[in-house]
Amino acid sequence: MNGKLMVGGIVAVALAAGAGLWYSQTYAYYERQDGLSEITAFGDPWPVSNYRGIDANTSPLKLRACFTVDWDYVPSDTYKAEAEPLTAPSWFGCFDAEKIAKDIEADKAVVLLAEKNAPFGFSRFIAQYPDGNAYMWRQINDCGTAQFDGDDLPEGCGQEVAMVEPVDDPKPEPAPAVKTPGVVTGGVGPVDVTIALTPVNGGAAEEILLDGLSATSDNAIPESLWACFTTPLSMGLLTESYEVTEDVAPTNPVSSLPCFDADEVKAAVSSGEAVAFVGERDVWPGVDRVVAVYLDGRAVAWNQRRAR
Repeated sequence: MNGKLMVGGIVAVALAAGAGLWYSQTYAYYERQDGLSEITAFGDPWPVSNYRGIDANTSPLKLRACFTVDWDYVPSDTYKAEAEPLTAPSWFGCFDAEKIAKDIEADKAVVLLAEKNAPFGFSRFIAQYPDGNAYMWRQINDCGTAQFDGDDLPEGCGQEVAMVEPVDDPKPEPAPAVKTPGVVTGGVGPVDVTIALTPVNGGAAEEILLDGLSATSDNAIPESLWACFTTPLSMGLLTESYEVTEDVAPTNPVSSLPCFDADEVKAAVSSGEAVAFVGERDVWPGVDRVVAVYLDGRAVAWNQRRAR
């Protein structure tokens, strides 16, 4: 009897944790924005009606909207190749990304660039139909892709553009964060450290943008590593791109690293103040790296034995 109760308790906890994770990635970060009477496009306010939208402070990529317009319909293929409508949550039924993409490809709708690099690295597009129905979303652009990958920014990425045509007075190019290797203290000698996360669709771990990495290790425990840093990547972008994990078992560093407290990390992940991601697998046989990112951009990483 006790065994059955124990198994039932474990299953209940697992189901609750899974439901919490599903809710956090599907609902928690979205905010409804219905009833807007105008939107900003091409640098000016434009009237709209029947506006239904969602957005979030955690990521520019959360924006989706459906509305109607009485603007003139002017066929154009200028931005047809760039437009990639992003799938909306299943509960936001008015935005069918697959259908919109097919209609754009078939010239049943025209794509308008409403805003570029606001925020930096993202563009806001509108798909307009001849009957006045319109759909809006943000997607990462070539500037954002280069910044995300840690590459040199393409020409023109130093200016904020809020209209179809480039502005005459470009603003100074923001200094992007970089993939910064950190030097591990402790042990016999310095070791370069990079932080990477495993994509949600699998494949090799990808290095992420970060700043101010400090870390410590102990060569007597080869699989050991503890690190602290900050990242400019939003929580929304991280959770959409990289694998989240519930296997969170950090230990305290063997040498001084004031920014890392194992109990505090576990409590932050448990409360939702931070989200844990799968870093690199098999950094040492049977050992994975886990990365916990806080909502304010602080982050920590550590190595731990893989749960059996």
